[in-house]
Amino acid sequence: MAGTILIYDGIAANRIILRCKLSSACYDVVQAESYEDLVLKAMARAPDLVICDLDQSSKHALALCRKLSSAAAAHPVPVLLLATTPSPALRIAAVQAGAWNVMPKPFHDDLLFAWLRQILRQSHRLAESRTRQTSADDMCLSEAPAPYAVTRNCIALVAEAPDCAEAWKNRLAPRIGATVLHTLSPDQALSRSDHETAPDAFVIFASKHDWQRTLRLISELHSRIATQHSRVILVMNDASKDTSCLDADTATRVAMALDLGAHDVVHGRFHLSELALRLETQTARKRITDNLRRALQNSLELASRDPLTGLYNRRYAMPRLDRMLHLSRDNRQPLALMALDLDRFKSVNDTHGHAAGDAVLVEVARRLAEALRPRDLLARSGGEEFWIALPNTDPDTAAATAQSLRQLIRSNPITLPDRRGLIRVTISIGVSAHHPSGTADVPSIEHALARADTALYAAKANGRDKVNFASCAA
Repeated sequence: MAGTILIYDGIAANRIILRCKLSSACYDVVQAESYEDLVLKAMARAPDLVICDLDQSSKHALALCRKLSSAAAAHPVPVLLLATTPSPALRIAAVQAGAWNVMPKPFHDDLLFAWLRQILRQSHRLAESRTRQTSADDMCLSEAPAPYAVTRNCIALVAEAPDCAEAWKNRLAPRIGATVLHTLSPDQALSRSDHETAPDAFVIFASKHDWQRTLRLISELHSRIATQHSRVILVMNDASKDTSCLDADTATRVAMALDLGAHDVVHGRFHLSELALRLETQTARKRITDNLRRALQNSLELASRDPLTGLYNRRYAMPRLDRMLHLSRDNRQPLALMALDLDRFKSVNDTHGHAAGDAVLVEVARRLAEALRPRDLLARSGGEEFWIALPNTDPDTAAATAQSLRQLIRSNPITLPDRRGLIRVTISIGVSAHHPSGTADVPSIEHALARADTALYAAKANGRDKVNFASCAA
């Protein structure tokens, strides 16, 4: 099934017709007999979408919207409302109550299904992001959210004619609060290359004569990295029409726009306050998804990092090292692996305390990271041990790098916490060089690290504060 849809219409025949249409598209349809029954079934079934009639009682329908879409709800459910020639005031009240859209009756079938697909896409993506973040929270892979920062929305008004976009800007500006309005041509909209400064939403003013270009613009905006997460609101330049119902041709065009990624469409006679409200709603949804996306990215970063030193951890390093070995063979470039260990680190903890030991680890990690190239890999493998991988590095360069790192650690003492003095530490390093022939099998990462560990043990046995080198052909 494509999803579960809970429907209610005050006229039984309308419910039956709607159920048949939705079932033919493989939706699992549940019918409600009244507004009260609708609420009970929505709570019990947790549907993917609710379609509700506004004609019988707009008061009950709007109350339902507020209840199902509330931020306090465990699983917010999107609501699509149906009404016979809905007035601008009713549409505004519905959007304020949390409805995703109000469709006029009778509706065009293709347009209805396009709205269902668009709403379900947005809703499922939001639910998936929330689920992933909840999983990260459960595994303690996320940090407490940063204090909420109020940011100004950036809205781009896009029109072929500059005077058209400028006129809309002048009309909208007084109705939108903390928002920056820009006017752009379609080409200027596509020239945005920095996702940090990309508009939160594009409002595209379209007419029939440039419809194909409008569809291409919507598709292109979603294909660009900088604007792929921006919201797209389409405004049909048919304000002279006195009805909110669309003719078949226009309904088909709007359906195509929704399927290509338009998040909302405004047409017919509408108040500027309705457009402003829809913009506010879409940018608010974008902020939610942006925050969830950033939180998930932070969680993934935390999962791959050692919490003390900030270096990559063993879980991240193992598959990364394995890929580096295979790339070394495929590109026929040498690869050097290092295993590093702080000498007599236990005595640091025993003599100065674990806080001092932590300070030593943090400082050593900082020095190593600053001394390496951006393409090199540095990870804390556990305890006082580190791994380093140097791609495209021949044995002589690897040996010189190891000696430089050893000297960097031993030459400058480390300040203990609370200025309790200085402590001098040293490291031992085992180096394993791999020379790909292009035909030999790639050694396992465990085997490659074992060779570096063996070289490290030899450096320890040779008096510590040493570099020991072992090479092998891969």
